[in-house]
Amino acid sequence: MSYRIPSEDEVAKAIENVLVRTPHIRSQRALCEAVSAELMCQDTDYRIGAERIRRIGISRQLFNLDMSYADAGRPAGKWCPVCGSILLSVRNRTLDGDTVELLRKCKVCGYAAKGNRSKPARYGIERRM
Repeated sequence: MSYRIPSEDEVAKAIENVLVRTPHIRSQRALCEAVSAELMCQDTDYRIGAERIRRIGISRQLFNLDMSYADAGRPAGKWCPVCGSILLSVRNRTLDGDTVELLRKCKVCGYAAKGNRSKPARYGIERRM
């Protein structure tokens, strides 16, 4: 069974077409199914994963993400789990003069991790106007 991987431009065009028809999508899975169906209209051998669709959409600024979080059981790492860029630490000074990390935030996609609530649980996708 053979398959082909679509180019980034073809995926971006498919995301745009899907978001024109449906400007608000409730989950990453629904977006993946719609984009896969759109790509299969071009070539039935095309296959693509949900993470690649999300990363291309974020890098091309095709949509806004609304994320809900779950408890990961551990604090956020150094890299953003949504887009792969580096997380910046937001710190505050205490009354004693020490610094405390409040959260870690991504400048690219808007991901923000506070304490152990650092795992993205659901993505809401909304077309960028």
